[in-house]
Amino acid sequence: MDVRTIERAKQQWQSAADMMPQLICLLNGQGRLIHTNRTIERWGLGRVDDVKGLHLHAILHRDCVDPDCYLTSLWPSAIARLARGERTECEVLDPVLKRHVSILVQPLVRPPPQFREADDLNAVVMMGDISEFKQTEAGYQRLHAELEYLACHEKERRVLSESMQMRLLAILEKTTDYIAMTDVAGNLVYLNPAGRTLLGLGPQDDISQMKMGACHGSEQEVEEKIRGEAIPSAIRSGLWRGESRLRDTAGREIHASQIIIAHRNDDGEVEHFSTILRDTTEQVRTAQALRDSHAELRRLSGLLATIQEDERRRIALDLHDGLGQSLSLIKLSIEKAGQLLAAGSVSEASESLQQLIPQIREAMVEVRRVSTELRPSILDDLGILPTLSWFFREFEAACGHITVEKAFNVAEHEVPVPLQIILYRIIQEATNNIVKHACADRMRISIERTDEVLQLLIEDNGCGFDPGRLPRGDGEGGGLGLLSMKERASFSGGSYRMTSAPGQGTRIEVSWPCEP
Repeated sequence: MDVRTIERAKQQWQSAADMMPQLICLLNGQGRLIHTNRTIERWGLGRVDDVKGLHLHAILHRDCVDPDCYLTSLWPSAIARLARGERTECEVLDPVLKRHVSILVQPLVRPPPQFREADDLNAVVMMGDISEFKQTEAGYQRLHAELEYLACHEKERRVLSESMQMRLLAILEKTTDYIAMTDVAGNLVYLNPAGRTLLGLGPQDDISQMKMGACHGSEQEVEEKIRGEAIPSAIRSGLWRGESRLRDTAGREIHASQIIIAHRNDDGEVEHFSTILRDTTEQVRTAQALRDSHAELRRLSGLLATIQEDERRRIALDLHDGLGQSLSLIKLSIEKAGQLLAAGSVSEASESLQQLIPQIREAMVEVRRVSTELRPSILDDLGILPTLSWFFREFEAACGHITVEKAFNVAEHEVPVPLQIILYRIIQEATNNIVKHACADRMRISIERTDEVLQLLIEDNGCGFDPGRLPRGDGEGGGLGLLSMKERASFSGGSYRMTSAPGQGTRIEVSWPCEP
């Protein structure tokens, strides 16, 4: 190979090296620059010819006095590795050049000793500007961090969503209301345990063939209401609320308050329905019972007015036929005595007045009788037990053919004062009924108090009757006596029970709760 060829190849390699973006420096054994490519000029570090013989630190960090400069500490370790035939690589943010650089210190094969010169090539240093790469890498790292954050956030959101779904499912499973979900055609796809229990279904019973509003044995009008009114209304406004009825597997009718919700997808189309039912059977029964109770109360109030009027009529008749006649006779006797005195017949007048005394005595007896029937004074003076003892003495004196058995297992203070007149009136009415209707020769009266309950029992061995055929008209024999006892018990907070059958006598039980 001739010199011209060698020179041409050298120039070609030199041109190629000058075009490379990396800074390429050839160093001798003392670490001084033998040659560099023109990248040093592009980096603004000096001209190629002016930097020959300088150390790399002096070129790159011309005015650097930092004892901790990375180039100062890099070079001794690189020299040691060069001696072992090893290369040194690193990437660093150069504080002077203000760019990220990659550094490669590569050992070269040295010529034999006889051909060496003072500036023989010992190593090559290649420095590349990787600032753009680092910026891109940092961008990728930021993007990676953002993606990791989004992935972590999405994972947390998914975990939270799954947790919320599990909680909602647990709520649906534990709630006592009927909750069901259907597809857009109304076929059941989910029914919670409370709904299955309400309909009498087991946990494994198939519900796929059941439809909302038509799957529970509901009446035709209810099914038509669900299909024709409820579902279209839910589709229009998102929700329908109303009353419904259904039947369980045993045929029991169930009243329910129902809500139907239409769920839509992102396109606004109805995807499925959900429905919530609350069993209101007991509330409906309670409301009906309350209405019946109000009707019964109005009826009983009317009967009470009738009974009161009958009682007033009886008292008026007693006053008219008894006390009224006695007073009329007394009036006539006094008028006669006055006429005799005016005529000077003093002795006859005195005799006429003497005849008034038995009549006045009879009038006083009649007044006491009427007064006692209205309210016996002994009840206020002595209490219920002495009053009942007096009452039954009078009763036995008047009705000697009826044997009375008394069992008063209660102390006077154990009968509340407000209940004493009620107790007396019920016993009075019962004994009157026994005398008038029972044809009995024995009756038993017991009063006792157990477990804060005051109990009254009245029974006889009379002819009895069928309670279901008891006439409900006005007047005597129309059952008003029994109704008055029932009313007195009810109005005073007690419970009343009457049992009877033809030929088996009659039994009346009344009980009142009492404060301990």
